[in-house]
Amino acid sequence: MAERRRPGAVRDSILRAYDAQKKGSELTVAEIRDAVSADLGEDVPSSSVRSYLNINTPDKFIRTARGTYRLVRR
Repeated sequence: MAERRRPGAVRDSILRAYDAQKKGSELTVAEIRDAVSADLGEDVPSSSVRSYLNINTPDKFIRTARGTYRLVRR
């Protein structure tokens, strides 16, 4: 059985992916998933990334196009 990730690991990794980009950058779900997988050292399903993005739109993310999001900076 696969070991579970710690709570918030995907969230933290998604936010790190945006921090590594120029302020106001837009990222696709595929780009975010690739960054999260590299950061966590394991394959992360796109559905995990999409779920977090969808749950947190529009509070933390703005959907700018299909499959493309920008982080809301406060």
